[in-house]
Amino acid sequence: MKGTRIVTASAIVLLLLASALHASSYRTDRIIVKFRQAVPGTASAVAALSSRPVAIAVDDAQKAIAELEASGEVEYAEPDYIIEAEEVPSDWPYRGQWAQLAIEQAWDLFSSSGGSSSVIVAVVDSGVDFSHPDLSGVLVKGYDFVAKDDVPEDNSGHGTKVCGVLGAVGGNGIGIAGVAWEVDLAVMPLKFMDTDSSGKTTGNLSDAIKAIYYAVDHGARIINASWGFYDYSRSLEEAIEYARSKGVLVVCSAGNKGQDNDVLDHYPSNYPQDNIVAVAALGTDGTLASFSNYGVKNVDVAAPGVGLVTTTLNGGYASWVSGTSYSTPFVSGVAAMLLATDDTISPEEARDILIRSCSQSPQAASFAIAGLGCINAFEALALAGSHDETSSQDSGGEPSRTAEGSSDQGMDDGGSSGGSGCLISTAAPSPSIGMLLPVLLTIVLFRTRRTGLPE
Repeated sequence: MKGTRIVTASAIVLLLLASALHASSYRTDRIIVKFRQAVPGTASAVAALSSRPVAIAVDDAQKAIAELEASGEVEYAEPDYIIEAEEVPSDWPYRGQWAQLAIEQAWDLFSSSGGSSSVIVAVVDSGVDFSHPDLSGVLVKGYDFVAKDDVPEDNSGHGTKVCGVLGAVGGNGIGIAGVAWEVDLAVMPLKFMDTDSSGKTTGNLSDAIKAIYYAVDHGARIINASWGFYDYSRSLEEAIEYARSKGVLVVCSAGNKGQDNDVLDHYPSNYPQDNIVAVAALGTDGTLASFSNYGVKNVDVAAPGVGLVTTTLNGGYASWVSGTSYSTPFVSGVAAMLLATDDTISPEEARDILIRSCSQSPQAASFAIAGLGCINAFEALALAGSHDETSSQDSGGEPSRTAEGSSDQGMDDGGSSGGSGCLISTAAPSPSIGMLLPVLLTIVLFRTRRTGLPE
C-alpha cells in the first residue's frame, strides 16, 4: 500500500505532468483480465480454466475494460502495456576503466568454499543466440512467448547481451567470462520481447507475466528482469508475489530515465515484495551513471552498468553496452553464487545479504540507494556463510521495499572484445541536473513507505 502523501497544489500539478510524460503505451486490441470464480449461469466459465490472469482480444481496450469492470464478473481488467527497451546513445562520453569490484576475490572464495549446488536463472527478455560459443554450455530449454514455441532465438540482441554478463563461459580461451562463470549455472531464456518495425526491442506485458509464471513453475531460483515501465499493473504484481511464494528471487533493473523512483514509480522494481532486488547502474568513478534511476527507498543496490563487454548475436561480442539492463545480470550473477554456496538461502535473505555487503563510500552517492554503494561479490559470499545471524541482526531496521517494467538497455557499438575475463567499461560523468529536481519536490511532498506486502 502506498504511503500517505501530503502535497500542495503546485506539487500535484508537477506530479500529474510527470505522470503524463511517463505513461506507458498499451495494445488497443488486447487486455489482461482476471475473472472471478465461475458460477452457474455466468458467461465467464473460462475462469474455471485458470486462477491466473489471461489476455483476451477486444475491439477497444478502454471500452472493454470499463464494461468488464461494470459487469462484476472480473476481479480486475487492465491494459496490456507495451514494454520497450530503453536505449542510450552510442556516443555517450565515458572515460576510464572499472575497478574489479572484488569479483576475482569472490571467484577465489567461491572456488575454495566448494560451492556446487546448481542454480537455474531465468532470463525473461528477448531470447538468446543459442549457437554462441560462450553461452551454449550454460543454456537450458526455455520458451518463446512471441512465436509460441520452445526455441527462444534472439533477434534483437538484448537478451544475448544480458546472458553474457550473467554467465558467459569462463576459462574456455575465447571471449569473456560472465559474473557467475564458476557456478553450476543453468540459464533459461524466456522470450517475450522482439524487434518491432521501428527497430526497437518491445514486448507485451501479458507475455512477460506468462514468462514469470513459466520460470517459477520450471525450477528457476532467480529471475532476471532487465526491463521496466512506469504504470502500475496488478497482474504483474501477482506474478511477482507468486514467485515470492515459491522462493524465487527477482532481480530488476531500476530504469534509465535518471529519475527518483521514490517520487515517480518504475515497475517491476518498485513493487513492495521483499524478493525483489532493484539495481541501479554505476560508472567507474563510483557515482551513479547519469542515465540511471535511483531512490533510497525503492532502489536497493548499484552495479557496473557502463561500457561493459558482453556476448551479442551471430557468435560475436559487443565491446560497449551500458544501462541498468546490464547492471541487473551483474547482480543476478552474484546472487547465483550465493545460492550455489548455500541453497537454503531464501530470497529475502539473499536480498538482505546483497544490500548489507555493498561497498559504501561517499563516491557511491549513498543518498540515492538503499545499499549505500556498489555490489561487492566477495563481501556477499563472506556473509552468506552466516546468513542466519546476518538476517537476525538489528542494524536500524530491515531494508525496505515499496509497491511498483521497458527493457533497461543502454548503448553498445556492436564491436568485438579482444580478451577474456570480466566486464570492462568507462567512467560515468557526475549525475545530471535532472537527478536533483526531485529534491525540490521534497519541500512540498511527504511520503512514507511500508515494508513488506501491500495491504
